[in-house]
Amino acid sequence: MELQEAKQAVLEATKKLVASNLVARTWGNISCRVGENHFLITPSGKSYEQLTEDQLVLVSKENLSYTGPIKPSSEKGIHSLIYQTHPKVKCVIHTHQEMASLVSLSNKDLPISDDWSELLGETIATSQYGLPGTKALVNRVGKVLEKYATSAVLMASHGVLCFGSSPQEAFSIAEALESVCKNHVFLLSPLLHSLQGEMRTTILARRDTEEVQYATSVSPSLHAVCKQILAVKEKCKYILLLTSQEVLEVSKRCKILHAFLDDFAQIAGPSVHIYQQNRLGSLHLKHRDAMLIQGVGAICMGSSEAEAHAVATLVHKNSKAALLKLSTPQVKPLSWLDTHLMRYVYKKKYAKLACASTESEM
Repeated sequence: MELQEAKQAVLEATKKLVASNLVARTWGNISCRVGENHFLITPSGKSYEQLTEDQLVLVSKENLSYTGPIKPSSEKGIHSLIYQTHPKVKCVIHTHQEMASLVSLSNKDLPISDDWSELLGETIATSQYGLPGTKALVNRVGKVLEKYATSAVLMASHGVLCFGSSPQEAFSIAEALESVCKNHVFLLSPLLHSLQGEMRTTILARRDTEEVQYATSVSPSLHAVCKQILAVKEKCKYILLLTSQEVLEVSKRCKILHAFLDDFAQIAGPSVHIYQQNRLGSLHLKHRDAMLIQGVGAICMGSSEAEAHAVATLVHKNSKAALLKLSTPQVKPLSWLDTHLMRYVYKKKYAKLACASTESEM
């Protein structure tokens, strides 16, 4: 592609992916090949909804160099690898789409039925886990690309890569894979199949400067919880209640919600405590922006309404992962070290980038 054509293609693809719920906020990344030696990629920490042409970054395929003050996605190394190993690929999409992410937890390759094999091939392979943005992750994806002729790669506990000869083909692959993965998850977990998969959120409290506004429907116990949260978390401005059948089921079956997916570890916390309604005394909120209350739902926190909703989305998805583990023993939570490291890096780096992006748009 020529540079201007690539800019238009990437922006169109980001809007389409957000509309289809395959990505949200800044999760995932998209690139298009430009000429023989470069690719254009989405930036790090920028909201897709407000993305502009001048925020896209042109990166060298050979050495990952770029010019300008805006940093490209931290996953640029994986995009470069795909363009180098697959000369016909013109577009790469990395998403954290829900069902594909859940399938990645089994660390097994996904067989594809004849109905989808023309688009997806016979097998979608899964690469071993690697921390986001690291050479280890690039190398593990590279091993899969060497072994399989494929249109997509599941990255364990992280997400999926889809790539094709055009943005339209890459997008079609992402959609088709999500449908296949949904059927596979429901086959593995009849419990998940029986639940509705819908999430509902209600704002419980909002802090403007020093004044706090509470929803009129907040119960005395939840009011006390909100007061405790706002007292210990100075940057928290919004608190909302997430209710879904998956979250309520986890609150009954588990004592703690561990991080199975790395985006949950980054944004919600390395793990989330589950409390009984009659035991809401001292709350464990350090390094965490969520908590579950048995039979009530999840309390999700953020410095903005969008951030609180992002936490809720990830609690809902990670709750599905916890329920999948009940029927799929090979599903394991991420290690303590990895979850705490990702949380630290996100809070110190990516959260600041996203905040700066929001401030520049206002």
